[in-house]
Amino acid sequence: MAAEGNEHNGLTETEIAFIREHLHHNPGELILKAGKFKGLDVKKLAAQIQSRQKALKKLPEWSANENLIFPPALSVEQCSSEATAHYKAGIVSGNTLIDITGGMGIDCYYMSRRFGETHYFEQQLAVAAAAAYNFAQLGASRIHVHEGESLHALQDGLKADWLYADPARRDANKEKVVRLADCTPDVAGNMGLLLNAAPHILIKTSPLLDIDLASKELQKLKEVHVIGYEQECKELLFVLDREMPEQDFEIKVRIIDAAGQPIHQLDFDREEERNALVRYSKPLGYLYEPHAAVLKAGAFKTLCTRFDVQKLAMHSQLYTSEDYVGEFPGRSFKILAVCKPDIREILQHLPGDKANITARNFPAKPEELRKKWKIKDGGDHYLFATTLADQSKVVIVCVKPI
Repeated sequence: MAAEGNEHNGLTETEIAFIREHLHHNPGELILKAGKFKGLDVKKLAAQIQSRQKALKKLPEWSANENLIFPPALSVEQCSSEATAHYKAGIVSGNTLIDITGGMGIDCYYMSRRFGETHYFEQQLAVAAAAAYNFAQLGASRIHVHEGESLHALQDGLKADWLYADPARRDANKEKVVRLADCTPDVAGNMGLLLNAAPHILIKTSPLLDIDLASKELQKLKEVHVIGYEQECKELLFVLDREMPEQDFEIKVRIIDAAGQPIHQLDFDREEERNALVRYSKPLGYLYEPHAAVLKAGAFKTLCTRFDVQKLAMHSQLYTSEDYVGEFPGRSFKILAVCKPDIREILQHLPGDKANITARNFPAKPEELRKKWKIKDGGDHYLFATTLADQSKVVIVCVKPI
C-alpha cells in the first residue's frame, strides 16, 4: 500500500522524454538553460538526471526503468548497490520481512522477493511516498509501505521471520561513526525488542564500523559478512539468531560480482586467526595483494594457512608463493624483478615510463614516488614499494599473471 496520505504522482510522459533526451548532459548547464524549456520544472528534472547518472552503474535495473522516481544524488551514493542487495537477498527468506529503516528501498525490494509479505518503514513522508510509487512501478505488490516509527510497530506486536536494519551512520555533526551505538536507530540498545519481533536479524553497516567493537555491542551474533565489490570493501552485514547459545560468530568474506554471486570467499573466526602460523619470505615467483574486504575482516594470518602463501613482512600485508595460487582473494601478479628503490635499477625492468604504483608499509606515498621517479600512471606493469621482513626497502616489479 502507498504511504498514508501522500501518494506520489510520478513523472509525466513529457518529463520522461526530457530525462531520456538529456540523460548524459550536464545537469547544471540544463538549469542555466531552463528558459528554453517552457512548461517544465527543469530544476526538478535536472535533479532526476543527476541521480540517474549516479545510478547507471550502481543500479542498472532501476536505471533502466524510466518511470521510477530517484532521490537526491547523495542518497543514491549512499544506498546499496544492486549487487550487494542481490547478495543480501541470498541470506534471507521466509514468510514475513520487516525493514525498519526504509530509505530508497533497494535492499527491501530485492529481499522482498524471498518473502510472502514485507513491511517497509520510513519516517520521512516524501521518501516513503517515493518508495511506494517505485515499488508499484516495479510490480512489488507484496511490500507494504508504512510512514512512521518502526520501533512503535514492533512494540505494538508486529512480528516477522527476518528483520532488516540499515541504521544511519552519521552523528548529529555529520561525522562518520565507528560504533553501532552512535547510529540511528540504536539497534544495539533495542536488541530485546528486535529479537522479540524476529528470530533472525540482518544489520547492514558501513565498512568503517569496528567489527570486534560491534560484536561486543550486539547479542546473539552468528555471522559477520564482509562484502567486497570490485576493488572496495562495500559493507558489513551482521546476522543475529535468537537461538544462538553464546556469542561465537564466524566471519565470512565475500567478494562478489554484479549479480551478487561470490567470486572469492573466505570463512574463518577470530580463534583461527590467532592460532594461524605465519611464514615470512622474500618475494618468490608470485605476489598477492589481499582485497580490501579481506584486510577489513582481519584475516592477515589465516591467508597463509588457507592458501599456502607467505608474508613479506608482519605489517606489509603482501604475500608471495613460488607456484601460482589462482583462488587467492585479491589481486595476483607475476614477479619480474625485486629492485632497490632506485629508478635507474627499476627502469632496467620497465619498458617505457608508465606503471601502476602501490606502496605498502613504505615511507613514501605512490604519488610522491611517481613524481620523484617521473613515471606516468597506467600500463601493464605494477610497482610495489614495500618493506621486507629484514626491514629492507624494495620495489617489486610485476605484471598480471597469464
